[in-house]
Amino acid sequence: MSVAHLTDPASAGFVSKKPPKVPQVPQGSRADKIDLTLDHMRRLMSHLPPLRIPAIHLAGTNGKGSVSAIIDSILTVAGLRTARYNSPHLIEPRDAVRIVGVPPPRGVYNSAFATVQHIAAQRQIEVSPFEIATAAAYYIFATAQPPIDVMIVECGMGGVNDATNVMMPAYNLASALTSVGLDHTTFLGDSIAKIADQKARITVPGGLLIAAPNLHPDAIRVAHGIGYQLRAAVIEAGSTSVIEEEERRSFSLSPFVPPRPLHVRTRIPVIMDGRLVPGEDYVATRLPLGGQHQLDNLSLAITIVHVLSHDKRALSIQPGLARINPPIIQRGVELTRWEGRCSWLQYKVPNTDKSVPILIDGAHNADSAKTLRAYINDLGIPDGVKVHFIISLSASPGKSPESVLRPLLGKGDKVTLVDFTSPVEGMPWVKPASKDEVRDVVNTLISGDASTVEQAGVEGLKHIMGKVGEDELVVVCGSLYLVADIYRLASSA
Repeated sequence: MSVAHLTDPASAGFVSKKPPKVPQVPQGSRADKIDLTLDHMRRLMSHLPPLRIPAIHLAGTNGKGSVSAIIDSILTVAGLRTARYNSPHLIEPRDAVRIVGVPPPRGVYNSAFATVQHIAAQRQIEVSPFEIATAAAYYIFATAQPPIDVMIVECGMGGVNDATNVMMPAYNLASALTSVGLDHTTFLGDSIAKIADQKARITVPGGLLIAAPNLHPDAIRVAHGIGYQLRAAVIEAGSTSVIEEEERRSFSLSPFVPPRPLHVRTRIPVIMDGRLVPGEDYVATRLPLGGQHQLDNLSLAITIVHVLSHDKRALSIQPGLARINPPIIQRGVELTRWEGRCSWLQYKVPNTDKSVPILIDGAHNADSAKTLRAYINDLGIPDGVKVHFIISLSASPGKSPESVLRPLLGKGDKVTLVDFTSPVEGMPWVKPASKDEVRDVVNTLISGDASTVEQAGVEGLKHIMGKVGEDELVVVCGSLYLVADIYRLASSA
Protein backbone atom coordinates (compact mmCIF):
# COMPACT_ATOMS: atom_id res chain seq x y z
CA MET A 1 0.00 0.00 0.00
CA SER A 2 1.11 3.56 -0.61
CA VAL A 3 -0.38 6.58 1.10
CA ALA A 4 0.21 10.30 0.78
CA HIS A 5 -2.10 12.29 3.01
CA LEU A 6 -3.77 10.18 5.66
CA THR A 7 -1.82 12.29 8.15
CA ASP A 8 -2.93 15.59 7.01
CA PRO A 9 -40.27 5.78 0.59
CA ALA A 10 -40.77 6.93 -3.09
CA SER A 11 -40.60 10.60 -2.20
CA ALA A 12 -37.40 10.30 -0.11
CA GLY A 13 -37.38 14.07 0.36
CA PHE A 14 -37.66 14.96 -3.32
CA VAL A 15 -39.13 18.32 -4.29
CA SER A 16 -41.24 18.35 -7.43
CA LYS A 17 -43.05 20.89 -9.54
CA LYS A 18 -45.74 19.94 -12.04
CA PRO A 19 -43.94 17.39 -14.23
CA PRO A 20 -43.56 18.44 -17.86
CA LYS A 21 -43.49 15.89 -20.61
CA VAL A 22 -39.91 14.81 -21.30
CA PRO A 23 -38.90 15.88 -24.83
CA GLN A 24 -37.43 13.24 -27.11
CA VAL A 25 -33.73 13.43 -27.90
CA PRO A 26 -33.33 14.10 -31.62
CA GLN A 27 -31.46 11.46 -33.61
CA GLY A 28 -28.87 12.08 -36.29
CA SER A 29 -26.96 14.82 -34.43
CA ARG A 30 -24.36 14.76 -31.67
CA ALA A 31 -27.28 13.92 -29.38
CA ASP A 32 -27.34 10.50 -31.02
CA LYS A 33 -23.60 9.84 -30.74
CA ILE A 34 -21.01 8.96 -28.10
CA ASP A 35 -18.46 11.76 -27.59
CA LEU A 36 -15.96 11.35 -24.76
CA THR A 37 -15.14 15.00 -24.18
CA LEU A 38 -16.16 17.30 -21.32
CA ASP A 39 -16.47 20.75 -22.95
CA HIS A 40 -20.21 20.46 -23.56
CA MET A 41 -20.88 18.96 -20.14
CA ARG A 42 -18.93 21.68 -18.35
CA ARG A 43 -20.82 24.39 -20.20
CA LEU A 44 -24.11 22.73 -19.31
CA MET A 45 -23.19 22.35 -15.63
CA SER A 46 -22.21 26.02 -15.41
CA HIS A 47 -25.89 26.90 -15.84
CA LEU A 48 -27.13 24.50 -13.15
CA PRO A 49 -27.01 24.75 -9.34
CA PRO A 50 -23.47 24.10 -8.06
CA LEU A 51 -22.80 20.50 -7.05
CA ARG A 52 -21.22 20.94 -3.62
CA ILE A 53 -21.74 17.40 -2.37
CA PRO A 54 -19.02 15.10 -0.94
CA ALA A 55 -18.52 12.40 -3.57
CA ILE A 56 -17.07 8.94 -4.14
CA HIS A 57 -16.29 8.44 -7.83
CA LEU A 58 -15.99 4.94 -9.32
CA ALA A 59 -14.42 3.88 -12.62
CA GLY A 60 -13.63 0.46 -14.09
CA THR A 61 -14.83 -2.11 -16.60
CA ASN A 62 -16.96 -4.32 -14.34
CA GLY A 63 -18.16 -4.13 -10.75
CA LYS A 64 -18.86 -0.41 -10.41
CA GLY A 65 -22.57 -0.92 -9.78
CA SER A 66 -22.05 -3.62 -7.17
CA VAL A 67 -19.41 -1.56 -5.35
CA SER A 68 -21.67 1.49 -5.37
CA ALA A 69 -24.62 -0.49 -4.01
CA ILE A 70 -22.57 -1.89 -1.12
CA ILE A 71 -21.14 1.53 -0.24
CA ASP A 72 -24.61 3.09 -0.45
CA SER A 73 -26.05 0.52 1.93
CA ILE A 74 -23.21 0.94 4.47
CA LEU A 75 -23.43 4.75 4.44
CA THR A 76 -27.21 4.60 4.83
CA VAL A 77 -26.88 2.33 7.89
CA ALA A 78 -24.38 4.88 9.25
CA GLY A 79 -27.16 7.48 9.12
CA LEU A 80 -25.85 9.43 6.14
CA ARG A 81 -28.25 10.67 3.49
CA THR A 82 -26.95 9.20 0.24
CA ALA A 83 -27.37 9.80 -3.47
CA ARG A 84 -26.24 7.29 -6.11
CA TYR A 85 -25.89 7.47 -9.89
CA ASN A 86 -25.43 4.29 -11.94
CA SER A 87 -25.37 3.58 -15.65
CA PRO A 88 -26.92 2.18 -17.64
CA HIS A 89 -30.37 2.22 -16.11
CA LEU A 90 -32.25 -1.04 -15.65
CA ILE A 91 -35.97 -0.66 -16.35
CA GLU A 92 -36.27 3.07 -17.04
CA PRO A 93 -33.86 6.04 -16.90
CA ARG A 94 -34.85 7.22 -13.43
CA ASP A 95 -33.71 3.87 -11.99
CA ALA A 96 -30.14 5.14 -12.42
CA VAL A 97 -30.78 7.90 -9.87
CA ARG A 98 -31.22 6.99 -6.19
CA ILE A 99 -31.62 8.98 -3.00
CA VAL A 100 -31.41 6.82 0.12
CA GLY A 101 -31.72 3.87 -2.25
CA VAL A 102 -34.99 5.08 -3.82
CA PRO A 103 -35.45 6.29 -7.43
CA PRO A 104 -37.07 9.72 -7.73
CA PRO A 105 -40.76 9.90 -8.58
CA ARG A 106 -41.32 9.96 -12.32
CA GLY A 107 -42.48 13.59 -12.17
CA VAL A 108 -39.31 14.73 -10.40
CA TYR A 109 -37.07 12.98 -12.90
CA ASN A 110 -39.02 14.23 -15.92
CA SER A 111 -38.93 17.78 -14.57
CA ALA A 112 -35.15 17.68 -14.03
CA PHE A 113 -34.56 16.11 -17.46
CA ALA A 114 -36.72 18.71 -19.19
CA THR A 115 -35.05 21.55 -17.28
CA VAL A 116 -31.59 20.41 -18.37
CA GLN A 117 -32.69 19.91 -21.95
CA HIS A 118 -34.29 23.37 -22.02
CA ILE A 119 -31.08 24.98 -20.76
CA ALA A 120 -29.04 23.11 -23.36
CA ALA A 121 -31.35 24.27 -26.16
CA GLN A 122 -31.51 27.83 -24.87
CA ARG A 123 -27.71 28.08 -24.60
CA GLN A 124 -27.17 26.16 -27.85
CA ILE A 125 -25.11 23.45 -26.13
CA GLU A 126 -25.00 20.20 -28.12
CA VAL A 127 -25.45 17.37 -25.67
CA SER A 128 -25.70 13.59 -25.80
CA PRO A 129 -28.46 11.61 -24.05
CA PHE A 130 -25.96 10.44 -21.42
CA GLU A 131 -24.88 14.03 -20.72
CA ILE A 132 -28.50 15.10 -20.31
CA ALA A 133 -29.22 12.16 -17.99
CA THR A 134 -26.08 12.82 -15.93
CA ALA A 135 -26.78 16.53 -15.62
CA ALA A 136 -30.38 15.74 -14.62
CA ALA A 137 -29.13 13.41 -11.88
CA TYR A 138 -26.73 16.08 -10.62
CA TYR A 139 -29.54 18.66 -10.70
CA ILE A 140 -31.74 16.37 -8.58
CA PHE A 141 -28.91 15.77 -6.11
CA ALA A 142 -27.96 19.45 -5.84
CA THR A 143 -31.53 20.56 -5.13
CA ALA A 144 -32.62 17.66 -2.90
CA GLN A 145 -34.05 18.50 0.51
CA PRO A 146 -32.86 17.58 3.07
CA PRO A 147 -29.41 18.01 1.53
CA ILE A 148 -27.34 15.01 0.45
CA ASP A 149 -24.48 13.99 2.76
CA VAL A 150 -22.55 11.77 0.30
CA MET A 151 -23.07 10.83 -3.32
CA ILE A 152 -21.66 7.73 -5.01
CA VAL A 153 -21.18 8.20 -8.75
CA GLU A 154 -20.42 5.46 -11.27
CA CYS A 155 -18.69 6.49 -14.48
CA GLY A 156 -20.32 5.45 -17.72
CA MET A 157 -17.98 3.57 -20.02
CA GLY A 158 -15.21 6.15 -19.68
CA GLY A 159 -13.15 7.80 -17.00
CA VAL A 160 -11.24 11.07 -17.17
CA ASN A 161 -13.44 12.31 -20.05
CA ASP A 162 -16.64 10.66 -18.82
CA ALA A 163 -19.63 12.98 -18.47
CA THR A 164 -19.74 12.24 -14.73
CA ASN A 165 -16.26 13.74 -14.23
CA VAL A 166 -17.38 17.34 -13.71
CA MET A 167 -17.64 17.25 -9.92
CA MET A 168 -15.64 19.74 -7.85
CA PRO A 169 -12.27 18.22 -6.83
CA ALA A 170 -12.54 19.87 -3.41
CA TYR A 171 -15.55 17.65 -2.66
CA ASN A 172 -13.99 14.40 -3.87
CA LEU A 173 -13.76 12.01 -0.92
CA ALA A 174 -12.12 9.23 -2.95
CA SER A 175 -11.84 7.84 -6.44
CA ALA A 176 -11.85 4.10 -6.98
CA LEU A 177 -10.80 1.66 -9.66
CA THR A 178 -12.73 -1.60 -10.08
CA SER A 179 -11.69 -4.38 -12.47
CA VAL A 180 -10.16 -3.33 -15.77
CA GLY A 181 -10.72 -5.39 -18.91
CA LEU A 182 -10.79 -5.03 -22.69
CA ASP A 183 -14.16 -3.42 -23.31
CA HIS A 184 -15.16 -0.38 -25.40
CA THR A 185 -11.70 -0.53 -26.98
CA THR A 186 -12.80 1.69 -29.87
CA PHE A 187 -13.22 4.58 -27.45
CA LEU A 188 -10.80 3.81 -24.60
CA GLY A 189 -7.79 2.09 -26.16
CA ASP A 190 -6.70 -1.36 -27.22
CA SER A 191 -4.74 -2.44 -24.14
CA ILE A 192 -5.31 -2.84 -20.40
CA ALA A 193 -2.77 -0.07 -19.71
CA LYS A 194 -4.50 2.43 -22.01
CA ILE A 195 -7.94 1.66 -20.61
CA ALA A 196 -6.67 1.81 -17.01
CA ASP A 197 -5.06 5.18 -17.76
CA GLN A 198 -8.38 6.59 -18.94
CA LYS A 199 -10.24 5.25 -15.92
CA ALA A 200 -7.73 5.93 -13.12
CA ARG A 201 -7.34 9.57 -14.16
CA ILE A 202 -10.58 10.45 -12.38
CA THR A 203 -8.24 10.75 -9.36
CA VAL A 204 -8.01 14.32 -8.07
CA PRO A 205 -4.70 16.00 -7.11
CA GLY A 206 -3.87 15.26 -3.48
CA GLY A 207 -6.81 12.89 -3.23
CA LEU A 208 -7.35 9.18 -2.69
CA LEU A 209 -7.36 6.41 -5.30
CA ILE A 210 -8.45 3.04 -3.94
CA ALA A 211 -7.96 0.04 -6.23
CA ALA A 212 -9.71 -3.32 -6.21
CA PRO A 213 -7.65 -6.41 -5.37
CA ASN A 214 -6.41 -8.73 -8.10
CA LEU A 215 -6.22 -6.07 -10.77
CA HIS A 216 -4.26 -6.80 -13.91
CA PRO A 217 -0.59 -5.92 -13.26
CA ASP A 218 -0.68 -3.27 -16.00
CA ALA A 219 -3.72 -1.64 -14.42
CA ILE A 220 -2.26 -1.40 -10.92
CA ARG A 221 1.06 -0.15 -12.34
CA VAL A 222 -0.78 2.62 -14.18
CA ALA A 223 -2.79 3.48 -11.04
CA HIS A 224 0.35 3.91 -8.95
CA GLY A 225 1.93 6.02 -11.68
CA ILE A 226 -1.06 8.36 -11.78
CA GLY A 227 -1.09 8.57 -7.99
CA TYR A 228 2.57 9.60 -8.06
CA GLN A 229 1.92 12.25 -10.71
CA LEU A 230 -0.98 13.74 -8.78
CA ARG A 231 0.51 13.31 -5.29
CA ALA A 232 -2.52 11.19 -4.44
CA ALA A 233 -2.67 8.23 -2.08
CA VAL A 234 -3.01 4.88 -3.84
CA ILE A 235 -4.37 2.11 -1.64
CA GLU A 236 -4.86 -1.47 -2.84
CA ALA A 237 -7.82 -3.19 -1.22
CA GLY A 238 -7.16 -6.40 0.69
CA SER A 239 -8.68 -9.73 -0.23
CA THR A 240 -11.97 -11.30 0.83
CA SER A 241 -12.18 -15.02 1.57
CA VAL A 242 -15.06 -17.40 2.24
CA ILE A 243 -15.21 -18.64 5.84
CA GLU A 244 -17.75 -21.45 5.43
CA GLU A 245 -17.26 -23.27 2.14
CA GLU A 246 -20.22 -25.62 2.69
CA GLU A 247 -22.61 -22.69 2.30
CA ARG A 248 -21.85 -22.73 -1.41
CA ARG A 249 -23.79 -25.99 -1.71
CA SER A 250 -27.12 -24.69 -0.37
CA PHE A 251 -28.61 -24.30 -3.87
CA SER A 252 -31.51 -26.46 -5.03
CA LEU A 253 -33.42 -26.19 -8.30
CA SER A 254 -36.40 -28.36 -7.32
CA PRO A 255 -37.70 -27.33 -4.90
CA PHE A 256 -36.09 -23.99 -5.66
CA VAL A 257 -33.73 -22.81 -2.93
CA PRO A 258 -31.42 -19.93 -3.95
CA PRO A 259 -27.83 -19.89 -2.67
CA ARG A 260 -27.49 -18.48 0.84
CA PRO A 261 -25.36 -15.38 1.47
CA LEU A 262 -21.74 -16.36 1.90
CA HIS A 263 -20.03 -15.88 5.27
CA VAL A 264 -16.82 -14.04 4.37
CA ARG A 265 -14.07 -11.97 5.90
CA THR A 266 -12.32 -9.00 4.32
CA ARG A 267 -8.82 -7.79 5.10
CA ILE A 268 -8.71 -4.05 5.82
CA PRO A 269 -5.74 -1.73 6.32
CA VAL A 270 -4.65 -0.90 9.85
CA ILE A 271 -4.80 2.83 10.53
CA MET A 272 -3.38 4.41 13.69
CA ASP A 273 -3.21 8.12 14.37
CA GLY A 274 -4.22 8.81 10.79
CA ARG A 275 -1.45 6.67 9.29
CA LEU A 276 -1.35 3.30 7.61
CA VAL A 277 0.80 0.93 9.64
CA PRO A 278 1.97 -2.66 9.02
CA GLY A 279 -0.50 -5.30 10.09
CA GLU A 280 -3.88 -6.76 9.23
CA ASP A 281 -7.41 -6.34 10.52
CA TYR A 282 -10.50 -8.15 9.28
CA VAL A 283 -14.22 -7.48 8.99
CA ALA A 284 -16.54 -10.51 8.84
CA THR A 285 -19.79 -10.13 6.88
CA ARG A 286 -22.46 -12.10 5.05
CA LEU A 287 -22.47 -11.21 1.36
CA PRO A 288 -25.87 -11.48 -0.36
CA LEU A 289 -24.54 -10.73 -3.87
CA GLY A 290 -23.83 -13.86 -5.89
CA GLY A 291 -20.64 -14.74 -7.72
CA GLN A 292 -16.95 -15.15 -6.92
CA HIS A 293 -16.26 -11.77 -8.53
CA GLN A 294 -18.30 -10.09 -5.81
CA LEU A 295 -15.58 -10.91 -3.30
CA ASP A 296 -13.27 -8.37 -4.96
CA ASN A 297 -16.12 -5.86 -5.23
CA LEU A 298 -16.83 -6.29 -1.52
CA SER A 299 -13.14 -5.82 -0.71
CA LEU A 300 -13.06 -2.54 -2.60
CA ALA A 301 -16.28 -1.22 -1.07
CA ILE A 302 -15.26 -2.07 2.51
CA THR A 303 -11.77 -0.61 2.03
CA ILE A 304 -13.25 2.63 0.70
CA VAL A 305 -15.59 3.21 3.64
CA HIS A 306 -13.01 2.06 6.21
CA VAL A 307 -10.30 4.37 4.89
CA LEU A 308 -12.71 7.31 4.57
CA SER A 309 -13.77 6.87 8.19
CA HIS A 310 -10.14 7.58 9.22
CA ASP A 311 -8.86 9.93 6.52
CA LYS A 312 -8.37 13.49 7.78
CA ARG A 313 -9.07 15.10 4.43
CA ALA A 314 -12.26 13.08 3.91
CA LEU A 315 -13.45 13.78 7.46
CA SER A 316 -12.89 17.51 6.96
CA ILE A 317 -15.22 17.30 3.95
CA GLN A 318 -17.83 15.03 5.58
CA PRO A 319 -17.40 14.52 9.36
CA GLY A 320 -20.27 12.03 9.42
CA LEU A 321 -17.99 9.40 7.92
CA ALA A 322 -16.50 8.93 11.39
CA ARG A 323 -19.66 7.01 12.36
CA ILE A 324 -18.60 4.03 10.22
CA ASN A 325 -17.37 1.05 12.25
CA PRO A 326 -17.29 -2.76 11.77
CA PRO A 327 -20.86 -3.40 13.05
CA ILE A 328 -22.21 -0.75 10.65
CA ILE A 329 -20.20 -2.27 7.80
CA GLN A 330 -21.54 -5.73 8.62
CA ARG A 331 -25.16 -4.58 8.66
CA GLY A 332 -24.75 -2.49 5.51
CA VAL A 333 -23.31 -5.39 3.55
CA GLU A 334 -26.08 -7.75 4.67
CA LEU A 335 -28.75 -5.29 3.50
CA THR A 336 -27.23 -4.69 0.05
CA ARG A 337 -29.45 -5.30 -2.97
CA TRP A 338 -28.35 -5.02 -6.60
CA GLU A 339 -30.76 -6.33 -9.20
CA GLY A 340 -29.71 -7.96 -12.43
CA ARG A 341 -26.30 -9.23 -11.31
CA CYS A 342 -26.33 -12.96 -10.53
CA SER A 343 -29.85 -12.38 -9.22
CA TRP A 344 -32.68 -14.88 -8.95
CA LEU A 345 -36.40 -14.62 -9.56
CA GLN A 346 -39.25 -17.08 -10.09
CA TYR A 347 -41.55 -16.57 -13.05
CA LYS A 348 -45.08 -17.94 -12.77
CA VAL A 349 -46.15 -19.14 -16.22
CA PRO A 350 -49.67 -17.76 -16.85
CA ASN A 351 -52.58 -20.20 -16.76
CA THR A 352 -50.44 -22.99 -15.32
CA ASP A 353 -49.09 -24.11 -11.97
CA LYS A 354 -45.57 -23.94 -13.38
CA SER A 355 -42.95 -21.68 -11.75
CA VAL A 356 -39.57 -21.20 -13.45
CA PRO A 357 -36.51 -20.20 -11.38
CA ILE A 358 -34.36 -17.82 -13.45
CA LEU A 359 -30.76 -16.75 -12.93
CA ILE A 360 -30.28 -13.22 -14.27
CA ASP A 361 -27.04 -11.43 -15.05
CA GLY A 362 -26.18 -8.54 -17.34
CA ALA A 363 -22.91 -10.20 -18.43
CA HIS A 364 -22.01 -8.33 -21.61
CA ASN A 365 -18.25 -8.70 -22.05
CA ALA A 366 -15.59 -11.40 -21.74
CA ASP A 367 -14.76 -10.77 -18.08
CA SER A 368 -18.35 -10.67 -16.87
CA ALA A 369 -19.22 -13.74 -18.97
CA LYS A 370 -16.34 -15.64 -17.38
CA THR A 371 -17.49 -14.74 -13.86
CA LEU A 372 -21.07 -15.73 -14.65
CA ARG A 373 -19.96 -19.15 -15.89
CA ALA A 374 -17.84 -19.62 -12.77
CA TYR A 375 -20.90 -18.81 -10.64
CA ILE A 376 -23.01 -21.35 -12.52
CA ASN A 377 -20.33 -24.03 -12.20
CA ASP A 378 -20.07 -23.33 -8.48
CA LEU A 379 -23.79 -23.95 -7.86
CA GLY A 380 -23.47 -27.72 -7.83
CA ILE A 381 -26.07 -28.36 -10.53
CA PRO A 382 -27.56 -31.89 -10.24
CA ASP A 383 -26.85 -34.46 -12.93
CA GLY A 384 -29.42 -34.40 -15.71
CA VAL A 385 -30.07 -30.65 -15.46
CA LYS A 386 -29.22 -28.71 -18.61
CA VAL A 387 -28.17 -25.05 -18.52
CA HIS A 388 -30.48 -23.12 -20.85
CA PHE A 389 -29.04 -19.72 -21.78
CA ILE A 390 -31.40 -17.07 -23.10
CA ILE A 391 -29.15 -14.50 -24.71
CA SER A 392 -29.25 -11.12 -26.40
CA LEU A 393 -26.09 -9.14 -27.18
CA SER A 394 -25.66 -5.47 -28.02
CA ALA A 395 -24.01 -4.50 -31.28
CA SER A 396 -20.81 -2.83 -30.06
CA PRO A 397 -17.83 -1.62 -32.12
CA GLY A 398 -14.67 -3.51 -31.26
CA LYS A 399 -16.48 -6.32 -29.39
CA SER A 400 -17.23 -9.57 -31.19
CA PRO A 401 -19.97 -12.01 -30.12
CA GLU A 402 -17.30 -14.71 -29.78
CA SER A 403 -15.35 -12.67 -27.22
CA VAL A 404 -18.42 -12.63 -24.96
CA LEU A 405 -19.74 -16.12 -25.61
CA ARG A 406 -16.57 -18.23 -25.59
CA PRO A 407 -16.02 -17.84 -21.79
CA LEU A 408 -19.73 -18.46 -21.17
CA LEU A 409 -20.88 -21.42 -23.25
CA GLY A 410 -19.84 -25.07 -23.30
CA LYS A 411 -20.73 -28.25 -25.15
CA GLY A 412 -24.14 -29.52 -24.16
CA ASP A 413 -25.57 -26.14 -23.18
CA LYS A 414 -28.92 -25.11 -24.63
CA VAL A 415 -29.19 -21.61 -26.11
CA THR A 416 -32.13 -19.50 -27.25
CA LEU A 417 -31.49 -16.15 -28.92
CA VAL A 418 -33.90 -13.24 -28.62
CA ASP A 419 -33.63 -9.51 -29.26
CA PHE A 420 -34.03 -7.11 -26.34
CA THR A 421 -36.55 -4.28 -26.62
CA SER A 422 -35.30 -1.43 -28.76
CA PRO A 423 -34.94 1.45 -29.08
CA VAL A 424 -33.68 1.68 -25.51
CA GLU A 425 -35.15 4.70 -23.76
CA GLY A 426 -32.54 7.45 -23.46
CA MET A 427 -29.96 5.48 -25.46
CA PRO A 428 -31.09 5.48 -29.12
CA TRP A 429 -27.71 4.26 -30.35
CA VAL A 430 -28.05 0.85 -28.61
CA LYS A 431 -29.09 -1.95 -30.98
CA PRO A 432 -29.22 -5.74 -30.64
CA ALA A 433 -26.50 -7.68 -32.43
CA SER A 434 -27.56 -9.75 -35.42
CA LYS A 435 -29.08 -13.04 -34.23
CA ASP A 436 -27.76 -14.80 -37.32
CA GLU A 437 -24.21 -13.68 -36.56
CA VAL A 438 -24.53 -14.65 -32.90
CA ARG A 439 -26.10 -17.99 -33.79
CA ASP A 440 -23.15 -19.00 -35.96
CA VAL A 441 -20.82 -18.44 -33.01
CA VAL A 442 -23.10 -20.19 -30.53
CA ASN A 443 -23.50 -23.31 -32.67
CA THR A 444 -19.74 -23.74 -32.82
CA LEU A 445 -19.35 -23.40 -29.04
CA ILE A 446 -22.19 -25.69 -27.94
CA SER A 447 -21.78 -28.25 -30.73
CA GLY A 448 -25.49 -27.98 -31.28
CA ASP A 449 -28.15 -25.78 -32.80
CA ALA A 450 -29.32 -22.62 -31.07
CA SER A 451 -32.96 -21.64 -31.27
CA THR A 452 -34.12 -18.17 -32.21
CA VAL A 453 -37.32 -16.34 -31.33
CA GLU A 454 -38.70 -13.74 -33.70
CA GLN A 455 -40.64 -11.80 -31.09
CA ALA A 456 -38.45 -9.31 -29.21
CA GLY A 457 -38.36 -8.27 -25.59
CA VAL A 458 -41.13 -9.26 -23.19
CA GLU A 459 -43.18 -11.14 -25.79
CA GLY A 460 -40.18 -13.17 -26.90
CA LEU A 461 -39.28 -14.07 -23.33
CA LYS A 462 -42.88 -14.99 -22.54
CA HIS A 463 -42.88 -17.39 -25.49
CA ILE A 464 -39.63 -19.01 -24.35
CA MET A 465 -40.70 -19.39 -20.70
CA GLY A 466 -43.81 -21.28 -21.71
CA LYS A 467 -41.63 -24.02 -23.20
CA VAL A 468 -38.94 -24.37 -20.50
CA GLY A 469 -38.50 -27.93 -19.26
CA GLU A 470 -38.33 -28.94 -15.61
CA ASP A 471 -34.79 -30.24 -16.14
CA GLU A 472 -33.44 -26.84 -17.22
CA LEU A 473 -31.61 -24.13 -15.31
CA VAL A 474 -32.64 -20.94 -17.12
CA VAL A 475 -30.04 -18.17 -17.37
CA VAL A 476 -30.96 -14.80 -18.92
CA CYS A 477 -27.85 -12.82 -19.83
CA GLY A 478 -25.81 -10.98 -22.46
CA SER A 479 -27.19 -7.49 -21.90
CA LEU A 480 -28.76 -5.44 -19.13
CA TYR A 481 -31.41 -4.46 -21.67
CA LEU A 482 -32.54 -8.09 -21.87
CA VAL A 483 -32.38 -8.25 -18.07
CA ALA A 484 -34.76 -5.27 -18.03
CA ASP A 485 -37.15 -7.21 -20.27
CA ILE A 486 -37.22 -10.24 -17.94
CA TYR A 487 -38.03 -7.99 -14.98
CA ARG A 488 -40.80 -6.40 -17.01
CA LEU A 489 -42.16 -9.84 -17.83
CA ALA A 490 -42.03 -10.94 -14.19
CA SER A 491 -43.82 -7.81 -13.01
CA SER A 492 -46.61 -8.31 -15.58
CA ALA A 493 -47.29 -11.93 -14.64
